[in-house]
Amino acid sequence: MTWSPGHEAGFFQRHTPDGSTRLIRGVAASLAVALILLSVILTLAVGSTQSSMAMPFAN
Repeated sequence: MTWSPGHEAGFFQRHTPDGSTRLIRGVAASLAVALILLSVILTLAVGSTQSSMAMPFAN
């Protein structure tokens, strides 16, 4: 992991790791994918329930 200087004025520079932005973007991307998959699963479940309720009962 490489370190880059922060954007602070004065004599003391705070160093922040470059890997943290990649980690945050990776977590955000995985959360976005999980949200999309969850919505697809929910849509399929609702559609399956509605189609099964529309079928007549076999007596």
